[in-house]
Order: sequence, then C-alpha cells, then structure tokens
Amino acid sequence: MNIDRSLSLRQTGFSLMELMIAITIGFIVVAGVGYLYLGSRQTFRTQDNLSTIQENSRFALDTMSRDIRMAGYIGCGNFSSITFNNITQSPQITVPTGGLQVFPGGAGWTAPAGITRVAGDVLRIARARSGGVTLTGNMGTLNANIQIGGNPNNYQAGDILMVSDCQNGDVFVANNVSNSGGTVTIAHSNSVNTSDFLSKLYGTSPPPAQVYTFQQTDYFLGCPTTSWAGGQCSVPVALFQVINNGVPQPLVDNVENMGFLLGVAAPSAKVVGSYDDPTTVAAANNWANVLSVQVHLLMVGGPANDTGSNVAVTSQPYSFIVNGTTYASYPADRRMRQDATATIAIRNHLL
Repeated sequence: MNIDRSLSLRQTGFSLMELMIAITIGFIVVAGVGYLYLGSRQTFRTQDNLSTIQENSRFALDTMSRDIRMAGYIGCGNFSSITFNNITQSPQITVPTGGLQVFPGGAGWTAPAGITRVAGDVLRIARARSGGVTLTGNMGTLNANIQIGGNPNNYQAGDILMVSDCQNGDVFVANNVSNSGGTVTIAHSNSVNTSDFLSKLYGTSPPPAQVYTFQQTDYFLGCPTTSWAGGQCSVPVALFQVINNGVPQPLVDNVENMGFLLGVAAPSAKVVGSYDDPTTVAAANNWANVLSVQVHLLMVGGPANDTGSNVAVTSQPYSFIVNGTTYASYPADRRMRQDATATIAIRNHLL
C-alpha cells in the first residue's frame, strides 16, 4: 500500500498554474531575445549604412581633390601666366580660365549622350597630366610637325596634347604620332583641329618647349537616361567623371546633391579673401582668382526606390549648401544622409 502511493506521487505532472507560469516566463525570454536581435540588427544596418557612406565619400573626395589641386597645371606657371591657344576639334574640349569652372545647377553645360544630369552643380577641371617631353628641334613653320626625343608617355593619334614653353601654350589633337630613328614626330593637321597652325614657333631655346598630355575632366551627378522617368532614377544616382568629352564613368553611387564654394582672392593677392558661390564668381568671370575649392557632396544611404534603404527609426533632417545658401530639409523617407566636405587648395594658382 505504501509502495503504490509513493509511485503515484512520483508520477504526478505540472499543475495548470505551474504550466501557465512556465509559459509566461518562456514568452518573456523569447520576447527579450527577439528585442535584442531586432535592436542588434537595426544597429548593424545603421552602422553598415554609415560605413558605406563614409567609404564612398572618401573615394569621391580623394578623386576630385587630385584633379582640383592640379587645375591649371601647365608644367610651369599657370594658365593666367601664359598666352593660351586651343585648336581642338575632334574631340573638341573647352579650356576654362584658370583651368577651373563650376556650372551652377548645370546651367550652360551639356550632359553627355545617354546620361541625364539629375541634380547639383557641375565641375570642370583642365590641366596637363604628365611630365613633359622636351622638343628636339625647332619648328620651321606654324603648321610644322612637333619633334620630341622618345615617347615615354605613349602619345598616340587622337590624344589631346599641349605644347608649352612657359610663355605660350597650344592645345591640339594629334592626328598622327610616328617614330623614326628615336625621334617621335607629332602631327596636328586640320582634319582633327580647327586649324593646323599653332600660335608660335616652338623650339629648343631656353626655356625649351615641352609636350604634355592634356585633360579636361567634368564631374556631375547623373542617371542613365534609360533609367530616368518621372523625376526619379530607377538605379542609384551616381557621381560621374567624363574625360575629354569621352564615355562617362560612374565613380560612386548614392550621391544626392553636389555643391561648391570658391575661395577667391583679390587680384594679384595670394590669400583667400572670401568664399563665394559659383554664380557670383561666374558673373564676375573671376575664375583666375580662385585659390581653393570647397566641395560638398550629399551622400545618401541607398536609392529612393529601395525601401530597404530606410534604416533610421525616424526621418533624418539634414542641411546642405546650394549655390552659397544653406538650407534645411525634412525628408519623408528614413534614409541616412551626410554632407561630405573637403576644402582643396589649387596649388598652381598659389604660384
């Protein structure tokens, strides 16, 4: 009798109250784990978003800084210190005063075929790219071919080149580059130029003339035209770079706006007196006195048509500078944004 009762007591299960308490505790534990998971996931998405923004910002600003720093480079002096002549036609490039120009809101600038400019200013930089190669003989006539000793920069037909002696400079398209006995001959016929005549008989007398690769680079925010509809891009808006009016190349995605302030000095001064908006500088044609450029890129953490880009808990207000005016925005989405800024001195304007 005692043995049976002992076995019966050992086989007794949970009471209803104990079961309800256990289930409640389980729910609390699961809810806590779920809350921690969702919180950690949200934190990870936010940090990953910010990391991508910062990585893209660094790459874009570093690339633009290298060009801006060298704006107006001609080997010696700068555009303002020489008499400059441009005869390019195929392709035809524009050489801005001082080697730098900003088109406020893209006004006066034509987008390349296949790409739609969607926002922001456009920046144009013109400069010599490589170390120069010295002429080996004097030009007999203004339309004579240019001769240099060797071709370390691999000049080819179709390249845009510049010949300069620190007093004058001519930019032209090479229609033929040939090598005979170590002497490289560069032709500049009117088949690819507006004329085959240069502005000066360049030669070897001090300072000897040198030949450089020349580059015009435009930076703008764009969207492939096939992806642009209803004021929105179905792919991420990108910062594009186009060299010598060639094929545009996207540098980084998810750049929502781009603006500039220009550090301007008084004539003949070498100290920035004020930071002016591009419209003011353009109206005064004061590009030669721009000593520095302040770049503003509005980076965003994903395209507008991707709901996964909304990583913030609430809308994230931001401020941004457009043509010298700072404005505040309160977007309806929950995407992360950051004003990536850099101030770059134009070293050839400081000479």
